Amino acid sequence: MEDLNDIYYFASVVQYGGFSAAARTIGVEKTRLSRRISGLEKRLGVRLLQRTTRALALTEGGKRFFERCVATVEGAQAAYDSVAELRREPVGLVRISSPVLLTQRCLAHALPGYMTAHPKVSVFVEPTDRTVNVIEERFDIAIRAKPVIEDVAGLVAKTLGNSQRVLVVSPDFLKRYGRPGNPADLPKFNTVASIDDVFDNGARWNLMHLDSRTQLISLMPRLVSSDLRVRLQAAIHGIGIALLPEQVVSAPIKERLVQRVLPEWRGAKNILHLVYPTPRGMLPSVRSLIDYLLIHVPAWLQERTI
Repeated sequence: MEDLNDIYYFASVVQYGGFSAAARTIGVEKTRLSRRISGLEKRLGVRLLQRTTRALALTEGGKRFFERCVATVEGAQAAYDSVAELRREPVGLVRISSPVLLTQRCLAHALPGYMTAHPKVSVFVEPTDRTVNVIEERFDIAIRAKPVIEDVAGLVAKTLGNSQRVLVVSPDFLKRYGRPGNPADLPKFNTVASIDDVFDNGARWNLMHLDSRTQLISLMPRLVSSDLRVRLQAAIHGIGIALLPEQVVSAPIKERLVQRVLPEWRGAKNILHLVYPTPRGMLPSVRSLIDYLLIHVPAWLQERTI
């Protein structure tokens, strides 16, 4: 009978797409993984993996063996989990990645309530607008704002809510330069764009009317930045018209720091997702924080929808 560890190592290499990724994820040296799987192949008398410098592929024998391995590994994990049920108090460190402004305006106020209720849990938060690699960078949870979340093996994505971009600028800007009457007027005005809007030497905004009409506008923005705070401050200080998430501008609009422009037109809808590794064997600390965020982040989004 084969060593269960070797079966686990082989399944991990396949699931994580290679020896390096598997080694980082399960905490076993790459050389040891390679040696153990070579020994497994020798004992089976069948090559399981085709190795090249750039890719790793399953042989026909490897495919059949992997299908059985997954069931074996999951069965063993379920056995361990059944014992772990006796110790379900959330404890330990949870690592989370979140967009900068969402961290500052939502998580900063929501997390103290969670941590008060779970005194044995520590939380590491990385505020960043980049897309982190959840598995390779060892994050337990990531919040992402994108129109579409790509399907990544080993990851689960749950929808938290929608964030739609609206056009805003300062009242002083409108007094000085006037107000656009339709999207086609926007290129005549100074604008503030995201790096994601940049194409070739300019930028594009894909706007949608309330009646579902769409219009693609080409711009030469005066300011381009990936940082929402930079773009918001530029709009507040009259640098140009900005296309920003409604949750970001709801408070500045109430404070009359900015006004809506072309309110019947909106930008592409971003969907806020909670992304985390497959929940099999998930620690109680991670599960409890996921459950908490699934309640509090949608509530925060809804309160700031304009």
